[in-house]
Amino acid sequence: MNYFKASWAALGATLLVAACGGGGDGNQTPRVAFTSMVSFGDSLSDVGTYRVGPIAAAGGGRFTVNPGVVTTPTIWTEHVALQLGLTSCAARSGGFGAAGIPVVGCRNYAQGGARVQNPKGVGNSVGVGFIAGPLTEPVVTQIANYAVDNGSANFTDKQLVTVLAGANDIFGLTDQLKLDASAAGNAAFAQSLVGQFVAGAPAANQATALGAIGLAVQTEAAKPAATATTIVGAAALAAGTHAAMNGYANSSVANAAAIGAAAGAAAVTAGNTYAATTGAGIAVAGMTTAGTTLAGYIKDKIVAKGAKYVAVSNLPDVSLTPSAASSPSTQPLVLAMTVAFNKALQDGLAGTPGVIIIDAFANLQDQVANPARYNLTNVTTPSCAVASSLTCTSATLIAGDSSRYLFADGVHPTPYVHKLQAQLVATYLAKAGWL
Repeated sequence: MNYFKASWAALGATLLVAACGGGGDGNQTPRVAFTSMVSFGDSLSDVGTYRVGPIAAAGGGRFTVNPGVVTTPTIWTEHVALQLGLTSCAARSGGFGAAGIPVVGCRNYAQGGARVQNPKGVGNSVGVGFIAGPLTEPVVTQIANYAVDNGSANFTDKQLVTVLAGANDIFGLTDQLKLDASAAGNAAFAQSLVGQFVAGAPAANQATALGAIGLAVQTEAAKPAATATTIVGAAALAAGTHAAMNGYANSSVANAAAIGAAAGAAAVTAGNTYAATTGAGIAVAGMTTAGTTLAGYIKDKIVAKGAKYVAVSNLPDVSLTPSAASSPSTQPLVLAMTVAFNKALQDGLAGTPGVIIIDAFANLQDQVANPARYNLTNVTTPSCAVASSLTCTSATLIAGDSSRYLFADGVHPTPYVHKLQAQLVATYLAKAGWL
């Protein structure tokens, strides 16, 4: 593997060469005569999979500020392809009510919301075959789709293959973490609630009271409309009923409100503890697995199938996005997950011929730390007034000039930053001797 971590000064100098193509000897023809470009990944590389139905009607289709003219290059893969005299068009069209269908002659398989392996991507809780929202076909499926479209799983020695994925695995794993932390909190709530009401019964009655109160809590909690208040009420009613039927007084029944509050506090503590310990560990380990898995796909399904020129981008620092910044308490975890993925990806590709890794992680960190260096005017505020840049256009931007903003929405870059990314990629291609 050729892995470059050039200095920013060196990168800037190389851009002057890469922007024109060629090796600086007067010949501006790319050193490798690429005949096509194949891309796999997620929304950061998606050039229009979802430009259908209501999305197309709204002028959307790309996860950035969408151009007024659909054919205007906007995503970094489009800019790189243009420099090579090639095209980067969406290989699948569908979602949001339309079945996913192949697009003849197009080889950009990246799809917004896609993960590395799991078909249940962002916005898709069903998985395979979902069309009501985003298709989110994972990278492993994208590669399989390429084999179908190509008539063979093989790549040629004149194709540039790009891969950028993993961010949606962060979102998927953190969503699961929230669910698991909530489950831990709910379990602690029930345990605390039942324990406190049982403690109000005489020792001789506690065993049977435990069964009655526990069943009442379980039954109420299973109802779709159940709330903490209704569960506390069910527990108090069960405790009082059991006491009356067995001829004793339960001292806890009169303190139901205080007991509920104590159980609520126990739930919060348990949920937070789980999220910060076990849950965080599972999330970071999950990203390590995702990075290793992606590296395996690249080696076994792309390089081993004949690809000689594979440009793999690591994950940008997702913890610096507006979405992550909106929850400061989870930013360290998001950073740890990003780092874990990138390390696993780099380690997994070590020694793989024909592969270069684009350091998008360091690049985003430098953009945020030194915006003036990149002529960026804002690195924290989204330029789009709509929640998702998928339907963002010039008509839905915030007031003022946001053309040099870093982010279009909570996680996606603006068209200007896509150009910067394309320049960064061109730099690596040039230094590898491919451009």
